[in-house]
Amino acid sequence: MQPDDVRLLGIACHLPGDPVGNETLATALGTTPDELARETGIAQRHHAADGQGPSDLALRAATDALAAAGTSVGELGLIVFATATPDVTFPGAACFLQDKLAAPTVGALDVRAQSAGFLCALDLALAFSRLPVPGAASDARYARVLIAAGEVFSAGLDFSPRGRVLTPRLADGASAVVVGTGGSGPRVRALRWYTDGTLADRFWCEYPASRQYPVRITAQNLAEGRHYPSADLGTLAPIVETRLAEVAREVLEESGWKAGEVELAIFDYVAPETARAAARALDIADARTVVPTAQFGHVMAAGLPIALARAGELPRGARVLLAAAGPGLAWGAATLEI
Repeated sequence: MQPDDVRLLGIACHLPGDPVGNETLATALGTTPDELARETGIAQRHHAADGQGPSDLALRAATDALAAAGTSVGELGLIVFATATPDVTFPGAACFLQDKLAAPTVGALDVRAQSAGFLCALDLALAFSRLPVPGAASDARYARVLIAAGEVFSAGLDFSPRGRVLTPRLADGASAVVVGTGGSGPRVRALRWYTDGTLADRFWCEYPASRQYPVRITAQNLAEGRHYPSADLGTLAPIVETRLAEVAREVLEESGWKAGEVELAIFDYVAPETARAAARALDIADARTVVPTAQFGHVMAAGLPIALARAGELPRGARVLLAAAGPGLAWGAATLEI
């Protein structure tokens, strides 16, 4: 098979429970619903039920994605799970999803690229899908790869005024994509993602920390709230805007496309205004731009594929641009041709 034969054969998503509006969070966070909407650009998000991990949310999405792809669980050659919030410390969420799907004993691995997690997982899936079977002339070794992306942030957020910056922004949800050869579906024209570890502590969750001995978290760490996510959004805003725009230009150029030829642009970041600014820097109209965080909160690794799944049927030949950034600092972009 040629690289162009690898496609996204099926995609689905799952957002748990009823939407959680700003009126539900405002009092605990020490503000008002209107002020929360103004500060975050988010009206609602979804929270998983007690006992649900990302593999539970991804199970719903994976079942639907497999059906859409006309693929049985037994055909899977690899499972890649993108998440920053695995069900437990170890093993990975992919192992739990494999068990819940009753999938064969193929490789199942997690990737940690945070908000760029789906792009990282897709890059891996494309590479694996193109590997030949030893001794065979044409069939791919991993003819069907399942990508899952899921997050459950709500169980680890600070629902007090101290958590006002990130608690209303981070949310739960999952998506799944079947990648493979020999079918129809969107084709990846270009994909690039990067990480700059010098900015790691500008957007992170510091504790529990295995580097801390003899215990990974202390009573003082807890009292200081250092087990909750934190971010310096003001410092990161111009950096993220610039890097999102740059990587988007890179994949557009590699695809031979102009920004004005893109029918749908999905730009994801924890601050919707920064994501929109990056799209506008490319002269992509707001009417053609979707910002997942503004629609259902920031679901980190799952934001891009959830938005893509919710976009509905696009005309054949439509050009789609995906871009995302988040902790790491990790960022990236991809172009899809429907």
